[in-house]
Amino acid sequence: MELTHRWGDRNLTRIELVISILILALLVGTFSKYMFAMFAKAERTMVNKTVVSINTALHYRASMMVMRGQYDELQLLLKVNPMKELRLPLEINDIQNKEEMMSYALSGSVISTPSNYGGTIVSESLGVMEKGKWYFAIKNHVLLYTLKNTELFSNNVEGADRIRFHIKLDYKDNNTNGTYEQKIDEFNSVKLQAIENTLEI
Repeated sequence: MELTHRWGDRNLTRIELVISILILALLVGTFSKYMFAMFAKAERTMVNKTVVSINTALHYRASMMVMRGQYDELQLLLKVNPMKELRLPLEINDIQNKEEMMSYALSGSVISTPSNYGGTIVSESLGVMEKGKWYFAIKNHVLLYTLKNTELFSNNVEGADRIRFHIKLDYKDNNTNGTYEQKIDEFNSVKLQAIENTLEI
């Protein structure tokens, strides 16, 4: 009877050990998932900040073109490397007042590219792209960011997980012909637009 009792205690200890391991594994899994989500959110914030900086630079450049009547150059702006716009110096003659000058001076993002800009590539299918870097694909005029964390991201593009943008002319198409005409349509801005990817909020 005593031997049977000891073996019963031993079996109970093993069951408790298995349960403890399962609970620990569950906690580690939950914590890891939470941490990965936090990393993904931090990366998403960084991407959004860069997009805002680029859009600020694009809007500034496009607004100057519209004011000068340079509509042909406005169309060419849709195919440029957006990162180059961040490196273009602001023109003092374009700034109307001191308040605007201070606003642009304080937003250093308008005159500098992000440190994780990897440069230009011929196309998305050629060359090696590092994770966590921006690239501009010359062939199809696409700005892309290769993700480190994909927990909040999904798309159907083959290859590396990446967010893809192109420059889009934002205007009110008054005659609904799908083409911007400066004498008819109402210009709003020029900005980056996500192509097919989904980055959850």
